[in-house]
Amino acid sequence: MEAYRVGIIGCGGIAREHARAYGKISNMKVISGAELDPDRRENFARDFGLQSSYKDYQEMLEKESLDIVSVCTWPKTHSDAVCKAAQSGCKGIMCEKSMTTNLSEADWMLKACRENNVRLAIGHHHRFDPQLMKAKELINDKAVGDVVLLWGHCSLDLMNNGSHVVDMINFLNNDQEAEWAMGQIDTRNKHKGYANHPDMYAEDMAMGRICYKNGVRATVELGEFAPQNWQFHVIGTDGIIDVNFPDGTPIRLMSAKTNGWIVPKLEIYDPREAEMLELIKSIEEKREHISSGQIGRNCLEIIMAIFESSRSRCLVNLPLKIQENPLEIMMKEV
Repeated sequence: MEAYRVGIIGCGGIAREHARAYGKISNMKVISGAELDPDRRENFARDFGLQSSYKDYQEMLEKESLDIVSVCTWPKTHSDAVCKAAQSGCKGIMCEKSMTTNLSEADWMLKACRENNVRLAIGHHHRFDPQLMKAKELINDKAVGDVVLLWGHCSLDLMNNGSHVVDMINFLNNDQEAEWAMGQIDTRNKHKGYANHPDMYAEDMAMGRICYKNGVRATVELGEFAPQNWQFHVIGTDGIIDVNFPDGTPIRLMSAKTNGWIVPKLEIYDPREAEMLELIKSIEEKREHISSGQIGRNCLEIIMAIFESSRSRCLVNLPLKIQENPLEIMMKEV
């Protein structure tokens, strides 16, 4: 079987994770990369044995006849890169999270991929974490009864780690549509360029409340005063599931049927590899990726709704009307 030809836009740390995962799959081969920084470009090409490398990703897209493109640049550049990759004739695109920084750009990305019959996936690879997959399985098997509340928290900001937190809550709730969101953010330090997303504004603390159309509610907490662990709590009518418990237990369960906490067995595999294998399947089976572009947009819309709720000081119904990023609007008004 001929290997899928892969090109990577942006050759930093996350690109190395993509290249590592692609390298584990027999019918995928990273052949080219594009990167503005010459030292980073050269090191990446050497370390992964690339056939070619480019300063300009448009040149790479025009010359290399790629089947799959990974977009591993900062979020503000995602929209242009994805749209140009979709128009280049590739079959699939893996775009790192956050999808982009506003809903208008997300819609351009979806339109470009739809018009060019390209499968777009957003790099929320934690959907493939064994403990999260097991938690979803337990939820769907009613191991804790009917889910009442999902609570996720972590360090950093909503557009950074929070993108994973919101997406994982959506995933655990079987990607049900959100009905409304309400939130509050703290912007005391006026961050512009923060942590590993230096091209975005970032809040110091964020809290959000989400209500889904199936009645499930969720709470997200990110930032300086949030619990810093990357952790999820599933509260059901008959029990609790904890994911990523701080003592190192990936998942634990307590319900009316157990005698205290139990630790379910997990299948061990590489989530990044699974994410890329799913991209191949979505292309070959002509279906959407488990972390499709639309699902990525749903996550982004909830984050934007939390920002807009804080800006407007009221509950925000979905679908969200504002296309711009409310956090940017707030930061620029100060």
